[in-house]
Formats: sequence, structure tokens, C-alpha cells
Amino acid sequence: MLNLVVCASFLIISVHANGELNILSHPNSIQFKGHDHLRESLLPEVYSAALGFSTEQDSNWQGMYLMDPFSLAQAVVTVTVDGVSTLDISKGYNFPLRTDEDETEVFESLKRRVEERYPDDKNTLIRVDLSEGLTSLEWYPELQNIKSTKSIKANYNFLKATVEEDKYFLDELALLNAISEQVEKGAIPVDTTPDVFWFKVSALHALSDLHGSNSTATKEAKQLLYETVQRLNEAFQKLYSGQAIVSVVTSDASHTRRIRRATDTREFEGINLAEVYSDDYPVIFNIILWFGVAFVFSLLAITIFIAGMDPGRDSIIYRMTSTRMKKDN
Repeated sequence: MLNLVVCASFLIISVHANGELNILSHPNSIQFKGHDHLRESLLPEVYSAALGFSTEQDSNWQGMYLMDPFSLAQAVVTVTVDGVSTLDISKGYNFPLRTDEDETEVFESLKRRVEERYPDDKNTLIRVDLSEGLTSLEWYPELQNIKSTKSIKANYNFLKATVEEDKYFLDELALLNAISEQVEKGAIPVDTTPDVFWFKVSALHALSDLHGSNSTATKEAKQLLYETVQRLNEAFQKLYSGQAIVSVVTSDASHTRRIRRATDTREFEGINLAEVYSDDYPVIFNIILWFGVAFVFSLLAITIFIAGMDPGRDSIIYRMTSTRMKKDN
């Protein structure tokens, strides 16, 4: 009986707690309490309520309370970490997260709500996939002063820059540090409209797969990431005078083994790669495929039906093409 209870508890945890929401800082007008489970699809509602927007879904989540509706958050800053269920952050407020939605959809939903509420204003809505390097900053004038990323200055003992997985992770930290530096310099304009900043860390997953989730290298990587996020947190809190909500969202829902940068395509030059098709190719392919299948089976059914017809009674073809027409007496 005890074994059954343990197994059932493990299944419940694995289904409902494959991620974590960690609130690093928030305005004094917002309070977080408890450790109630939360679905990732409800994150737009949490952030919207923190910004003072109306929510689109009902929820009985009891983790956040608005104490002062006249002093809400001015910005949402989120760092999403792919491939791990937790960063083992003891500070802040931690909530088990059920990752039932992709983090991209969460950002797009929040971005849409800000744009609908402030259609005529130039809101700062930034999403940076750190695995893409400097190319991910091209769309954002606020971050275009970042021309290069230096190696991270923090000391590390178990990670090696010569290992591909470790190098990609350190490069992502270097880019995140460069963004923090730009925020510290005041490169981000602050106005009365709410802003959203979204940063995705992808390389920790491959690093964890290589060294092991409980290895010293992975623990060191998590600590380095936490320190880097803390610098980002402090920079945004100073920029928005404590009126920014900064959070970390971890998820082990995806299981990609390798992380490739857009700049790494040079490694494949000279290789006979497959032709690149347009986004309409799957649609056209399915139309042609299923039309062909339907046409073949329709033709087969017609052929079988005609072959089984009684020429003397059923078929007008035989009666009208006969050399001697039948006449009624």
C-alpha cells in the first residue's frame, strides 16, 4: 500500500510539476504567497494582473495578491530556461509550474494585450533568444549598441570553454551580461506605458544532458546563471525604481539534444544539403496527396461498378449504341 502511495505521488508530481516559476522581485503593491501549483498557460493572466490589465481566463490560483491597484508594475522581465525543471533558487517565491504551453505563446499573448491596450504608443516589447547570438538583437534599437560579447568574467572550475555545450552556455551568459550592461547604462527608455522583456536561455539543457543533471558542472552552470540573472534583476529594478516584476520560468518539457546558433551555418558550407522549401509546401503536398488518393479510389469504384453492370437491362450505353435499336411494340 505504501509503495502504491509513493508511486501515485511521484506520478502526480511528474505531471503537474515539470517546471517552476520563481519571482525574484516585484513592486511593494503586489504580494506573493504560498507554493500553489500554476499552469504555464495562466502566466499571461498573472503578468496581466500585475500590470493592471483585465484577465481573459478565470483561475483559482492563490499565489498573488494585489494590495494597491494604483501602484502596479511598470514592466515584466522574464528569463525562461529550457530543459531543466528548476534552478534550485532559494530566494524569492517559488511556484511549481505545469508547462502546458510554449513560452513563446506566453510572450505573444502578453505582447498582444499590451498592444491592444496601448495601440498608439511605442511600447518596449523585447524577446531575445540568447542562442541566436547578436542576430536576435537586430530588431531592437535599444540593444543595437551591443556589437560583441566578451567572455563572462565569473570564475568557473568545472565548465570548459573547449567543450561545445559549455561554450554555448557561456556565450549565452555573456550576451545576457551585455544586455544587463546596456540596461545599467540607461539604453532602455522608460515611460508611462508598461514594457515586456523576455529572455530565453537554451544551452543549459544540452549542458545538463552532457554532464548529468546532478553533476558539479551543471550545478556550477546553474549558479552562474543565477548570478547573471541577479545582475539583470538589479539593473531593471534600478531602471524602473522597483516597479518591475522579475521572474525566472524553467521548463523541462522539450528534449532537444543540441543547440545550434544561426551563425553556425558556416559549418555546413560545401555540404550537399537538402533544398529549402517554403512554408506553403506542407499544405500543397497534403492537397495533392489526398486529392490523388481520392481520385484513384473514385476511379477504381467507377470501374468496378461499370464492369458489373447488366448490359441488357441497366446500361443505356449498350442500348443507344447498338446497331439494331430495340423498339417497343
